[in-house]
Amino acid sequence: MVANAVLSGTRLIIPTSKDKLYLLKNTQQFTYKVFCLSFIILIILSFGKLKLSEATLTNVKEFVGNTPITLTFKDNTKNNGIVFLAHGFAGSTSFMRPIAVALAEAGYLTVRFDFLGHGRHPLPYSGDITTIEGATQKFVKQTNEIISHYLLKYDPSFSMIIGHSMASDIVMRSASLNTSLNSAVAVSAYTDALKAKEPKNVLILNGQWEPRLRSKSLKILQNIGINDPNEGRTYGSLDDNTIRKVDFIENADHVGVLYSVRTQKELVDWITLLKKESQIFISNNIGIWTSILFFSIFFLIIVATNFLPQKTLAKYPFSYTRFFSINILACAISPLILYNFSFKFVNFPAHNHLINHMILISIILFFSIPSNQFKELTKSFNFPSFALLFILFCIVFGSILDSYVSSFLLTGARVSVFFPCLIGSIPLMILMQMYYTNYSNGWIAGNIFKLFLIISLSASIWLNISQLFIMGYAIILFLAFGLIFVFLGNMINRRYNNALSVGLANGITLAWTFSTALPLYVN
Repeated sequence: MVANAVLSGTRLIIPTSKDKLYLLKNTQQFTYKVFCLSFIILIILSFGKLKLSEATLTNVKEFVGNTPITLTFKDNTKNNGIVFLAHGFAGSTSFMRPIAVALAEAGYLTVRFDFLGHGRHPLPYSGDITTIEGATQKFVKQTNEIISHYLLKYDPSFSMIIGHSMASDIVMRSASLNTSLNSAVAVSAYTDALKAKEPKNVLILNGQWEPRLRSKSLKILQNIGINDPNEGRTYGSLDDNTIRKVDFIENADHVGVLYSVRTQKELVDWITLLKKESQIFISNNIGIWTSILFFSIFFLIIVATNFLPQKTLAKYPFSYTRFFSINILACAISPLILYNFSFKFVNFPAHNHLINHMILISIILFFSIPSNQFKELTKSFNFPSFALLFILFCIVFGSILDSYVSSFLLTGARVSVFFPCLIGSIPLMILMQMYYTNYSNGWIAGNIFKLFLIISLSASIWLNISQLFIMGYAIILFLAFGLIFVFLGNMINRRYNNALSVGLANGITLAWTFSTALPLYVN
């Protein structure tokens, strides 16, 4: 193991290449262990901080009609006032959680709810999305029912409603019809429903990185007669409930504005202005701690893969001609075929099209992979790896997303969508994993495959946008799915060579994602 040398009567020990390799390996293993320990500490810390952020609060789940409701409040403060919180398109009550916690800490009962077709609501929404008389009216009616229920139940001296994105328009219309509400707040405002005197006392908040919405909000003030309006300035009078204000939240985008501490402070200050009395402000960093928790687990998995036993796999030569020709064919003809004919798996057009699209693409792409590779596929299944990935993806990550971002756990009508989605998503993800695993340029093949799929789905939307507009959000979900779950699956697969296990886990997770996070819509 060592070579000896004599120099000036001194005996030197010179490490051999094997010694150096051994030392390097031990150093790497020690480094990996340190990183793992660091990420575990961050996971424990962030999880504890998230729990502490609501330690003094009570969360109650209930229903108003078919609408799932989450009430958040401090004990003995429910009669101080009520704040209703409405999420945006494809969101759920979880999106509004940081704001709900901050306002509950200030002493208000906060009421969050899932719109029709969103989150845990068991019923889909319907109607023309291009007209006010369509889906918007159904959302307004649903919102008014919830407002009326809790105003009658608690008879508060103060009440306010806050809506994000899509809901910014809905809450303006609802507040105009419910004159008992003292104020309406539009976050990332898309509304054109604001009038000079209706609804009462309006605040509009946009993220700093939403220039189009910031410009639109100032035009809203111009349209109601305010000349040369500026952000941060208050217009109107509290005496006749005509206060109007537009402001922006620094370093925030369309989603980040909901998690910003500055947003929480602006809302509490707004209530202080309306009530003419100082309010308690206890900020929370739910967004930051959620991100730390999520990405600590993400990087822990990446580092931990270095402790898996290394298995090698022979790579097949990559046939560009065969790959591109079949993928282009699948991309081109699938939207055209499905525009004219498709099987009915579920009653929701977007979900039904997704299922048909994934099945058809999988059938066509089957011919892009030599049959001998399918024979090798069954040897790459490892049940412990599959079970671990399923638990990590759908349960661990799913619980974090469901609690602090948007709905991700199977409930109610979502279960009946999940199982048909599996028919298309599992073969599609197994084929994609075979691209990644079996080819010498697998990462190129896998990513080009994803690009072709996105192009194909986009073509379907273009051909039938009135029914399939929701699939635009499905593409965003697929991109996020690829960046997180597909990436982690490949990290494990590169070490352990379990393409079938990874493909199966990814297929289930993709079906889970589409069935839980995509709104339920019927035309």
